[in-house]
Amino acid sequence: MHVAICDDNVADRKHIERLLSRESDKRAGSTNILYIDSYGNKDHFLSGNPLKYNIIFMDMCSEPGIVEEILEYLERAGYNAPLILYSSKIDYTAIPDLPSYIIHAKKPYITEPLPDYLSLGDANAAQSIVTVFIHKESIINEVPKDSIMYALQNEAGCTLYLSDGAPVKVDEPIGDLRQIFEPFEEFKRVNKNSIVNFKYVSKVKLFTIIMKDTTRFFMSPLLHKEYKWLLEEMEMEEE
Repeated sequence: MHVAICDDNVADRKHIERLLSRESDKRAGSTNILYIDSYGNKDHFLSGNPLKYNIIFMDMCSEPGIVEEILEYLERAGYNAPLILYSSKIDYTAIPDLPSYIIHAKKPYITEPLPDYLSLGDANAAQSIVTVFIHKESIINEVPKDSIMYALQNEAGCTLYLSDGAPVKVDEPIGDLRQIFEPFEEFKRVNKNSIVNFKYVSKVKLFTIIMKDTTRFFMSPLLHKEYKWLLEEMEMEEE
């Protein structure tokens, strides 16, 4: 889940960064890791891609009207995820006709309500989850695309290895899985028996791909440059 902090008070901004980092640590090993970006001014925030965030924590009070300008921009852009608006020097509850996704809170930032707020962001993120359809014992199953780390084929058949659960043995052979993953650029068939999701790749070496769980896959050195570029692309998307 992508989280934005917009606070022009340095001490407060650092404080909520620490609180959210602790919440992210609690999610280690799951698919709900928090990707946290922090902003201290309006232009820096709006010059990026604010629509990617599933939740925003905001208090921009160094000058009157900054929050209204940000909200007007977000409205025009079509933002519709939860935005937690913390009143401090400015009482934001006095702003009329605020969008329905605004949730009011008061400073200081404290731990207790954060899990509840983050659950709203989780719900927003879940709306955009992409799934793939596979067969398990002739029954169709939906699997979240981003939870699939890699697929392996051996004499017993193909198995999907997931980031958030036990491996899943599927009916499809590796060639059929390749066609299922064809629309998604992060999936590559790196050798005869293996398909890899490059969002879970740690390193690309000349003959080897190393996953974040330390699993290794051999590949042709002719693919080294292509896969290096793909990994860099995946890493840039996560920033």
